[in-house]
Amino acid sequence: MRRLFVSDLDGTLLNSEAQISEETLKIINEGIERGLDFTISTARTPTTALKIIEKLNLQLPIMMMNGVLIYDIVFKQYIKKEVMDSNIIMVLLGLIKLKGLNCFLYGLDNNQFVAYYDSVESTSLNYFRNERIMKYDKKFTEVEDLSLVAGRDIIYCMLREPKEKLEALYRELSVVKGVKAEFYPDIYSDNYYMLEIYSDKASKKEAVNYLRGTSRYDSVIGFGDNLNDKALVEASDYFYAVANAHPQIQELADAVIPSNDEDGVARFIQQMMRTGEME
Repeated sequence: MRRLFVSDLDGTLLNSEAQISEETLKIINEGIERGLDFTISTARTPTTALKIIEKLNLQLPIMMMNGVLIYDIVFKQYIKKEVMDSNIIMVLLGLIKLKGLNCFLYGLDNNQFVAYYDSVESTSLNYFRNERIMKYDKKFTEVEDLSLVAGRDIIYCMLREPKEKLEALYRELSVVKGVKAEFYPDIYSDNYYMLEIYSDKASKKEAVNYLRGTSRYDSVIGFGDNLNDKALVEASDYFYAVANAHPQIQELADAVIPSNDEDGVARFIQQMMRTGEME
């Protein structure tokens, strides 16, 4: 039986310091050497995700930005992407401006990942940008107005603010055709929520199903922690929540395993390998 193991990153495979522990790294890499089919599904962008997982000896395509991008890590190329319609981008930017909010737009330019912004008035986005520049050497491109890049293969729109500032916009997005939104707590800050908007053709579920179909896996085992992992729950035959997971995700899981700071995912997989359940 061929099994595909898919783990979220933040709050799941990564510890509370947003790092892969040495123990997790050792267990997963040893598993891959023994034939473990393991990959990740994350909301992170290529710039930060690829930096974080560079010591993992992954062989399978990875899923980023909630399934918007699927990246072949061996050949270093995108094998699937879901671009948003430029007219939809203009509608989104209008709604965001009416709410007095700011956002980042992410796109692909000649197959290179690009992050655009036209304002850093938002304290939370300014912090977000500066942290990623310092920690991951991520590049952000300033433009006079985000509407000027609406036609440049935009794949994602991201906002980060206190929950009450984003709730109304999130509700209004339910009537905007062609988009899907994820609204969930930022696990690294009690004060902020993430609002991520992308094509309704993309999701963690669609990305997992794509990989399942291309390699004919018999089953998928997923691991996650936050509300944006609901689609991963749906795509998995068996889903396990780490002990630090959001209560709603724990309720949806087949079982709860040790937390991200206890190498829960890696140790669970290690136990399956020891007992022969990988066969």
